[in-house]
Amino acid sequence: MSQTIDTPTPATSAGKSKTGCAAPWLDADARPHLKLIGLRKTFGDAVAINDISLDIYAREFFALLGPSGCGKTTLLRMLAGFETPDEGRIELDGQDIADVPPYERPVNMMFQSYALFPHMSVAKNIAFGLEQEGMAKSAVKDRVDEMLSLVKLEPMAHRRPHQLSGGQRQRVALARALAKRPKLLLLDEPLGALDKKLREETQFELVNIQEELGLTFVIVTHDQEEAMTVSTRLAVMDHGRLAQVGEPHEVYEAPSTRYVADFLGDVNFFEGVIADVGEDGAVIASEESSTPFRASRAQQGAPGGSVTLALRPEKLRIERADTPEAPTENMLEGVVEDIAYLGDMSIYRVRLSSDRIIKVARTNRVRTLTETITWEDKVRMSWDAGAVVVLAD
Repeated sequence: MSQTIDTPTPATSAGKSKTGCAAPWLDADARPHLKLIGLRKTFGDAVAINDISLDIYAREFFALLGPSGCGKTTLLRMLAGFETPDEGRIELDGQDIADVPPYERPVNMMFQSYALFPHMSVAKNIAFGLEQEGMAKSAVKDRVDEMLSLVKLEPMAHRRPHQLSGGQRQRVALARALAKRPKLLLLDEPLGALDKKLREETQFELVNIQEELGLTFVIVTHDQEEAMTVSTRLAVMDHGRLAQVGEPHEVYEAPSTRYVADFLGDVNFFEGVIADVGEDGAVIASEESSTPFRASRAQQGAPGGSVTLALRPEKLRIERADTPEAPTENMLEGVVEDIAYLGDMSIYRVRLSSDRIIKVARTNRVRTLTETITWEDKVRMSWDAGAVVVLAD
């Protein structure tokens, strides 16, 4: 059965996460709360998890992100005990739990479907696991009251699940999962059934609850914005492997591979050849541009080497081609083919002379009824050297 164990405080370090808390993954002496070592899992001839090793620290909100079939749910089910690894170890506070059955792990899981008992009230749903463990009635009541207060559902205590909104059912499921005070809480696409606005609000609620309780959360999601909003760190998965692990801004701004850059957000790719490498970065020649690309970031490769360049749409500036003083580098020209007005921003699809279509995202900073750039306009796009990410693959 689940144990009530105080969550250890992570080691402090000079590094800070995006929330301002200590970032123990930057401290070589910090002890992982959860350690995955050489995990492998197959189903027949299909390899679901392929040699995954990963350290997750106490009080982290860690996200497993990837497309359907990448192995993220299988990995979560192994942490919960619903799947047994063919190889490797799963250590929680130094104890190998890979062969420990689910009901004996200090781990709880919140399912995508919420799995609430329809014939029970909100309070009874939250109390169920505690009563199964034989907790005293007075202690159960105190814990249920604490959980109801935590998820702000005190007035709903006696309602049945069908009398609640989707967001309220989600909070009941969360309260039930937290009631046993697990060392590790696993969340399997917990916000998938909510509408966009409620989903965004609930993401911040989850972060606040996790920080208030000081627990370690691991969430599985295919939603990139969700993973970047809630997580201290995230892992992008690809065919059962970890493609990249890092803080959200690090993975987004400095992807290690073309796969990661392409999966996380929109991106424009260009093929090029390194013409020169200096202290201030590199100059890359590309057949798609009449001016060279200049990248200020650390580069892979030497002059003459082929590379892939990645440019995020929001990093590009767009203006009419007849605007004076054209840049002599980091510049493309084309014709506007499509425009999507999204309220907060506009997305331009621009056709280059090479017949390539690239995307440009421009924030709508002022309220106006007149658009200065429209369909069929000849435009120029430019960007700062720091916006160019050079990928070796």
